[in-house]
Amino acid sequence: MKSPQLIIHMTVTRNLKKPLHISIILIFGIFHFSFSQKTEVEKYYIRVDTSFVSKLKKAYQTSTEELIKVLEVKNEKRENLGFGYQLKVSGKGLGSISIDYQILYFKNEIVSYKLSTHIPNKAKRLKKLYKERLSEIFEVTGDYKVKPIYFGLEKANEPLTGIDKMTENNLNGIMNPFIGTFYGNYCGSGMHLMNNRKVFDEIIDIENCEYLIYSKNPATRLMAVEFYYCNLSQFRDEQKKSIELRIKELKRKPMLTRTCHGSFAGGELTEKIITRLKNCR
Repeated sequence: MKSPQLIIHMTVTRNLKKPLHISIILIFGIFHFSFSQKTEVEKYYIRVDTSFVSKLKKAYQTSTEELIKVLEVKNEKRENLGFGYQLKVSGKGLGSISIDYQILYFKNEIVSYKLSTHIPNKAKRLKKLYKERLSEIFEVTGDYKVKPIYFGLEKANEPLTGIDKMTENNLNGIMNPFIGTFYGNYCGSGMHLMNNRKVFDEIIDIENCEYLIYSKNPATRLMAVEFYYCNLSQFRDEQKKSIELRIKELKRKPMLTRTCHGSFAGGELTEKIITRLKNCR
């Protein structure tokens, strides 16, 4: 015969187990519901992404005008690059990806553009699916890197009116505005060297400095002016004469240039920046 104490203990234990079982069932149910929700959201994102890529491909193959419509590019918030050029930087958000674009305009006409995107960091089977779909329009590498699409890049690389085009291909990367239009050195919370500054520092010399002052990219123009003033004694007299004339032209057309120094990004009049750079020795 069981003692009263044992009976009480068994009763309490059974009563304690009931809430525990209920809790386990509830937790499992919530987990299953959350997982199902996540799966449905994932499926929805894939449908949205793949459907848009198909539309983008058709538009890209049709015309620039159709591409602009599909991307829903708004005619606002363009950056003034000077000399009649403007740059629109934005993107079209989708499910798990976005299609980013940079569009170069001259007097409201599209001269060139760059389209870019990336494959989201998902399960391998999903990455393969995105690679397959994006490969219909983009070039995708074996390690799932998506290469940008360029239209009219040669036009974007050409210098502004006033100087003959140089055939040095290594200058192209810094001549167009797609590399970035912020003027500065180290920028951001991590104080990283800006990519356009890095590329510029690798190619600048006495012989191409004047040419880079004719870039469609305002940051490149200012970096070239900076190099000129900081290395003035190395330039020949005839170079100085033509470069000084070009700098006067830049100062006669004042515009706001985007700048970044440390963690601070802003804008400053080109004329003021050039006046300050003149003191470089």
